[in-house]
Amino acid sequence: MKYLLIPFLILFNCIGHALQIGDMTPDFDASTTKGDLNFYKWSKDSWVVLFSHPGDFTPVCTTELAYAAFLQPEFTDKNVKLIGLSVDSLEDHKEWIPHVNAYKDKIKTEFSLEKSLDKFTDVFKSRPDVDYPIIADTSMEIAKIFDMIHPNANPNESAFGIKHKATVRSVFIISPDKKVQTILTYPMHVGRNFYEILRTVEALQVADKYKVSTPANWSPGDEVIVPTYITNDMIEEHYSTSEFTEHQKYLRMIEQPGFYQGNKNRNKSRIYKK
Repeated sequence: MKYLLIPFLILFNCIGHALQIGDMTPDFDASTTKGDLNFYKWSKDSWVVLFSHPGDFTPVCTTELAYAAFLQPEFTDKNVKLIGLSVDSLEDHKEWIPHVNAYKDKIKTEFSLEKSLDKFTDVFKSRPDVDYPIIADTSMEIAKIFDMIHPNANPNESAFGIKHKATVRSVFIISPDKKVQTILTYPMHVGRNFYEILRTVEALQVADKYKVSTPANWSPGDEVIVPTYITNDMIEEHYSTSEFTEHQKYLRMIEQPGFYQGNKNRNKSRIYKK
């Protein structure tokens, strides 16, 4: 009987070790395009966006890492460090980066003032080349810790049509206390929206700082939700405003605390296109 339990115990143990929101992020050492690093020492007191890509010299990944590079100033403004990962070698990473930078320059060339008003970006900011580290996880040790390899994911082929183990498009948003705050997983053939990742970071930071929640389709500058444990007569004490909208007794909204109002409509329009 005890031998029959072994497979179930192994399965339970594997499931129990899958990272979930609220878990402490495991520390690790890695070889990267910026040199060897220890994750905890490198991240310090910053937020971190750790994202994996299936492979170097592949079309979707090139566009993704280019957009991550393009948005580096916005992430930096929010005290966020970016770090990429794939199971490719350090040599491949370094040879591929100029391709990523070339596509980033294309994005910069096509980015107009009108588009900058639709997104949380500033047309006048400099747009540096890839300046974030990319991990060369050739042993797949880090990818396995973060459950980034999904064997049944399709298509599971390299740029040359050769089937091999590769990471899916995973995203882990990690707070300064090293806890996992968001986990996103995309299939290999669907590119991620890095504006949405930026928006999610902003929502997490606002929620953490002001002890509020964000509603569906929230963009910076939109109203936020008052938690249910705060009564109506406590709102002014907590948020320095007596104005709120009550949709239901459990659903009350206030203007986002700390958001520069100035020209409110203009501020909202330049954050994220809805």
